Amino acid sequence: MKGATIMDKINNEKAAGGVETIAAAGDDRQGNSNTRQTPQKAPQDDSSHSQRLRLLERLKIAPVDTITARRELDVMHPAARIQELKQRGNLIDTVRVGRPTDCGKVHRVALYVLLPREGCDD
Repeated sequence: MKGATIMDKINNEKAAGGVETIAAAGDDRQGNSNTRQTPQKAPQDDSSHSQRLRLLERLKIAPVDTITARRELDVMHPAARIQELKQRGNLIDTVRVGRPTDCGKVHRVALYVLLPREGCDD
């Protein structure tokens, strides 16, 4: 497929039932043969409000780190959504932790922990 354009590669992937994303097809130009799969069930609404709701619901279950928020919750700027949640009265602690990315490189990222509100039994 030498000399094929990126769009040709994407169209061929679609025709073959592949899951290569546009970003992964673009990486091929730079000699990077990594392919990435799109999420099975991506959130439909990317508004700040919806991102805050997804993040808060997950925080009620367990702490969430920056990488997880981006990858699993489709929240591209978790720090901003956390700040907005704090401004709305949620008590959220931030701890710096080391977490590996998909390629295995460890980064220091934020781990957000939802704290119980004072006077609440839950």
